Amino acid sequence: MRCPLEFDQSAELIVGYGARTLDPDAIAAFERHIHSCAACCQAAAVQKAVWAALDDALDECPALAVSADFDQRLFRRIQAAENRSWWLWRALVPASACLALAAVLLLRQPDSTRVRQAPQPTPQIEQVEHALDDMDLLNQIGAAI
Repeated sequence: MRCPLEFDQSAELIVGYGARTLDPDAIAAFERHIHSCAACCQAAAVQKAVWAALDDALDECPALAVSADFDQRLFRRIQAAENRSWWLWRALVPASACLALAAVLLLRQPDSTRVRQAPQPTPQIEQVEHALDDMDLLNQIGAAI
């Protein structure tokens, strides 16, 4: 057997050995390995001590009495919580969607100060006179042709 400390399942194997949840073949193989590997022997001893302490602690704890209608009361509370969360879900989802849509529309709306058009230059009197003179000249050339 390869040393379990060399691969990823070492914790599962050692804890399973301490908890006595391994199958008999795995227990036999691990016990053979423990005799030749000091690190695994120490890890197995620590796990056995932990599980023994847990067993002792459970033996000292008194069993709590459960009322006869415990299951019924538990199921009623679970059902009430599910009903409450269903109503909240039905109200909260549309409200949050509307809020998100309103936020997007408000943030994407163009600002009126940014959309100003560039001021149009006012034509100068001299420019108007030159344009009219040019048009008269073109009309005279067109009439001559």
